[in-house]
Amino acid sequence: MKALLRLLPALAVLALVFSISAGVSASSANDRQAQEEAQGWTQFLERYGPSHASGQRPDLGPTTQGNPTNAVTTLRIGLRYSYTPSGSLSEFYSVNHPFVKLSNTSGSVRVVDLSTGKQVATMQAGQEFDVRYDGTGYVVSGPGGAVGTFVGPIRFVPNSPDNLFAVDSIRRIDIITYSRYLTPMYRGQMEVARGSATPAGMVNLVNILGLEDYIRGVVVNESPAFFALEALKAQAVAARGYAVANIGRWEGLGYPFDLDDSPSSQVYRGETSEHPRGDEAVDGTEGLVASYQGDIISAFYSSSMGGHTESVEWIFNQPPDQLPGTNAVPYLKGIYDGPGTPPDLSTEQGIRDFWTNPQPQTYDSCELVNNRFARWVFSIPADVIKERLVPGRYVVVSGSATGDVTNVEVTQRMPSGRVAVARITLTGGVVDVRGWDNLRRVLGATASSTPDLCTGRTIPANFVLNNPSVVDPYYNPDGSFAGVKVYGGGWGHNVGMSQYGADGRGLSGQNFIQILQAYYTGVDIGSYPISINAAGSGPHVLRQQFATPTGKGVLEVRAQGMKGLNVTINGTYQISLTQEQLSQPVVELDISRYLEPGTNTIQYAPVGNTGTATVLVVVS
Repeated sequence: MKALLRLLPALAVLALVFSISAGVSASSANDRQAQEEAQGWTQFLERYGPSHASGQRPDLGPTTQGNPTNAVTTLRIGLRYSYTPSGSLSEFYSVNHPFVKLSNTSGSVRVVDLSTGKQVATMQAGQEFDVRYDGTGYVVSGPGGAVGTFVGPIRFVPNSPDNLFAVDSIRRIDIITYSRYLTPMYRGQMEVARGSATPAGMVNLVNILGLEDYIRGVVVNESPAFFALEALKAQAVAARGYAVANIGRWEGLGYPFDLDDSPSSQVYRGETSEHPRGDEAVDGTEGLVASYQGDIISAFYSSSMGGHTESVEWIFNQPPDQLPGTNAVPYLKGIYDGPGTPPDLSTEQGIRDFWTNPQPQTYDSCELVNNRFARWVFSIPADVIKERLVPGRYVVVSGSATGDVTNVEVTQRMPSGRVAVARITLTGGVVDVRGWDNLRRVLGATASSTPDLCTGRTIPANFVLNNPSVVDPYYNPDGSFAGVKVYGGGWGHNVGMSQYGADGRGLSGQNFIQILQAYYTGVDIGSYPISINAAGSGPHVLRQQFATPTGKGVLEVRAQGMKGLNVTINGTYQISLTQEQLSQPVVELDISRYLEPGTNTIQYAPVGNTGTATVLVVVS
């Protein structure tokens, strides 16, 4: 079936501005494939930015909307078109397609007009169908020419479970080499549809598939496949939690799908990007997410954090004019990301000792995982600092942001020791640069190309790293201010899970539950919480499948006003919780004797038609 893949020259990828070999673990540092994957993954992040799931996209709203109200089995994923109006290739250019071309690999496919439910054509393996919208209806064409114009939407339903769809009208990058584009392949069903926000003459392409198959196409796009298996499992749990909690996000924006396949949600490239190690990570964590007191968490993650993470109220502070913000949450607290005694960051000397020197013991260090951004240092001349003081990046303390820069000093720090506020003095006034994003763009971006401290490869000019931790002014021979030398560590937003740190923890023997609970303080790992409304119009019985690595689990029920709840485990064991039991704030029941290592099923059936409950199984 891979013979159907159509290769495209990848000049856009080969022309990326620098070569990176970050993140290769110590055991595979000399493995060329791992180096290529690391290079391509980092280049992709540089080019497209982090995914919304990573938590670094506040412009797209909160990363977690809430628990689902049903047992999720399928998702609707919007696949993006790959070409600009001028015809140039841009992998995730737009959710709106001028047309869609599909073919399939196995058996026949029913082409259905959903407005009537009738089959309008049959697609055979290797045949290509074209669907577009002419303003009045969906125009469908097959290998024999026009099929007709229909009210639609148009659904492609395969008869073979082994079938894959090739979307011949788009391209996706090959995540192994990152040096070519492929015609992507997808599991499940395809639908060509429109929403209230779809522009005239355009269509949206929706991949309808099971949750676990979707996660297979996400994991090794958000973390490279050569990472430690337990790190990939942690990534799978984080990705699954985002998907389940954000069902309907894009539908609320007027599109006919739940999530899209780009960094605007989380990167999904379908079956084309599946990898045996990613599959193993998904299978080993089936149905599992991280939750806190019965709610799916915002499982923020980013590339690396230099051996110390940060609390969310210091990075994504709300309100934005207050630092720290009032949006602290217990599970997004900054931690020392290493074994043993944490460093003393309460003094300037302690901060300097930690952030200006290599820390080989930390889990995302150069020494352990070859993380090229574990520590960095570079100089920024005074005139470059001045150029970066654009409106919106500073607050005027006195005078104005005019004239020459004459001094930079740190006036407030984050708990990790990173700079929270830098005061910049100019001949025309004094300004403060506040917060992670402003600081990293003014004082955390290279001014010229410079070698990294791990691999010696070049970091290009104007590469945005992080807010610095140590800022040392330097001076001209005449004693005038010349610029600053900045020291720091990490690349990303510093909140939640460090992906390179997770790799280091996995290499150090930690399992995925330990990794997740290290980065997300106080969380539970278990089946995704379901919010049951006994009076709701949805299915009365909810059935869920999940993995238990050790066969141990605790059922948690948080109910309000429910008369009773019947629970069936693995189709055999039944538990009935009474109204009196459910009156407790949280019912915790060890169900380990009913569970098996590996995949288990649980079924919930509320008694009566009143009350609500949140249910989940915590595993260990």
